Amino acid sequence: MATGRKRRLNVGVACLEKWTQTANQADKNAVYDVLFAVSDGSVFHSHKVFDDVKRPGEFFVLAREDLVVKIGIFPFNNFGISYIGSVDGASDLDLDAA
Repeated sequence: MATGRKRRLNVGVACLEKWTQTANQADKNAVYDVLFAVSDGSVFHSHKVFDDVKRPGEFFVLAREDLVVKIGIFPFNNFGISYIGSVDGASDLDLDAA
């Protein structure tokens, strides 16, 4: 369910742009779907989400089987991207903690 007030992506645009240079279209679509879900507040209902056990306010979203996006939630309805990549390459991701 959406929150009614959308969040804005304000950190990590460069990370997204760099990642899209080599990503295939299916992966791009999956990541964009995650970002829209974070923006409208539905991500916790529409995707598998894993807390970052070391950083409160940050979490990983499983976009595809081996593709995660690390999101940080910031004040004033903002969010950021700090990682897009493989599950194995995501530091602080604990799949068993979910």
